[in-house]
Amino acid sequence: MPRETTYYSYVVGELPEGCQLCVRGEKLVLFVTGVCPRNCFYCPLSPWRRGDVVYANERPVRSVDDIIAEALIQEAGGAGVTGGDPLARLNRTVEYIRALKERFGEEFHLHLYTTGALATKKALEKLYDAGLDEIRFHPDIFTPNSKLFEREIENIKNAFDFSWDVGGEVPAVPGQGERIKWFAEFLDRLGAKFLNVNELEFSETNMRNLLDRGYKPINDESSAIKGSLELGLEILRWGEENTSLSYHLCTAKLKDAVQLRNRLRRMAKNVAKPYMEITEDGTLRFGIAEYGNLDELYALLVKDAEVPAEWLYINREKGRIEMPVEVAIELAEAIEGDVRFFIVEEYPTWDRLEVERIPLP
Repeated sequence: MPRETTYYSYVVGELPEGCQLCVRGEKLVLFVTGVCPRNCFYCPLSPWRRGDVVYANERPVRSVDDIIAEALIQEAGGAGVTGGDPLARLNRTVEYIRALKERFGEEFHLHLYTTGALATKKALEKLYDAGLDEIRFHPDIFTPNSKLFEREIENIKNAFDFSWDVGGEVPAVPGQGERIKWFAEFLDRLGAKFLNVNELEFSETNMRNLLDRGYKPINDESSAIKGSLELGLEILRWGEENTSLSYHLCTAKLKDAVQLRNRLRRMAKNVAKPYMEITEDGTLRFGIAEYGNLDELYALLVKDAEVPAEWLYINREKGRIEMPVEVAIELAEAIEGDVRFFIVEEYPTWDRLEVERIPLP
């Protein structure tokens, strides 16, 4: 029987090494390109990543230095190389893999996702020589009657010429259990190590496609698709009895409640300024003051309100002065006029996504 992990997921056999690091928040997400030879109906890729763009987590990448900087802030133990299809920009992908191995050493674990459409022997050799540790294939098994699918399946066989970990990764699309089982048997015959099955979720970009096909969310508060988790568990039970593969059912809850949270916690302690609190969820909590003239406000706070200057930080980019929560609460009660005070919570990510704002008093 599949065993439930402490990460709200389910496993048969061994958890892939890439997943072990990921659930602990140690995997840098290296998005190499949004270009892909496929156009899968369930693709969740956001509109601003559906092009030839590069991101390390939420940070836009202009050079390898950006990737290294993000990995250091996260204290990453590895990276998941994804897209799009990273093989659509092979030379770039190889450059990044090699650079990460050179900077962080052989123990820095790198896994990569690809459709397989571009996985020629020559391409795979370049990835292997650069230091790739694990490759995960995601052919579109749900549209099997196409030349592109046939090429993907043939190319997957090339991966077994190299001594890295080979596996598959597909979403649990309700009604498509037989196709997933077919893929599992195909991988098993070749000698693959694992098949990851992901709980299918709605996103901004795939919602219309999924709704048009009759798929529904499990409730009004979740993005998970009804029946996907149940299908995933069915695949794991079947796979344990019929194949020698390891399986991991990666749930929507794992991504939101575990993986992201752990990554934020790792980053927060490296980016938090002295006046910021780190919450249990890994967000940064602090007070802010907003006013038309920041220099005038700063002088008011330091000279008239006698706030120690080391407690204040002028953030001109966001048009505010940041400070400890306790200071903001006291000042909001003492200062009248057009100055507005808030308590905010932000992700410790490059884009500093604001997740909560509480007006004071």
